[in-house]
Amino acid sequence: MSLQFWTKWSIFVTNVVIMEKYSSKDSTQGIASEPEAFYRLENKYDRISSILGAPTFLETKIHSDLDLIEISRKGLPKFVVYRIGELLNVSMDKMSSLLHVSHRTIQRKSDKDLLNTYSSEQILEIAEVISRGIEVLGTIEAFTAWCHAELPGLGYKKPIDFLDTTFGTNMVLATLGRIEYGVFA
Repeated sequence: MSLQFWTKWSIFVTNVVIMEKYSSKDSTQGIASEPEAFYRLENKYDRISSILGAPTFLETKIHSDLDLIEISRKGLPKFVVYRIGELLNVSMDKMSSLLHVSHRTIQRKSDKDLLNTYSSEQILEIAEVISRGIEVLGTIEAFTAWCHAELPGLGYKKPIDFLDTTFGTNMVLATLGRIEYGVFA
């Protein structure tokens, strides 16, 4: 067998081991806090899965935007809200405002209860922003600090305050793209 085959096989096995190691829903830092392991994930869908802690609750692996649409329609479990909140270092009140759902409504659900389509979609968009932020800024800590800073490129507002709408998440992703290419943001 070729060297290229064995190299790809080695990367695949490493990714499987990494995903299994960090698949516990109790590990809120998980793979997102270890940039070396995070960068080994080959595509944005694997990185989004790692942010969500997805191997523990998804029936299928995320391969495309079509899978993200299907996950949004089915709904994400409530515990993902807590996971994202901890990664972003925000309160549940802030998370509920990002999802446009009352904190009390979230509290009433059990950990495995599914969120509605709109809340699930917003969480997936936020997970994509977190993934991109870690990729651009290097660590979850650097991304979180950046997210809570007032940025001139966003009218001296915090990126975290834009994560409640699709347009806002797109603005934050565009700002991260400018940072990646060295444009003042």
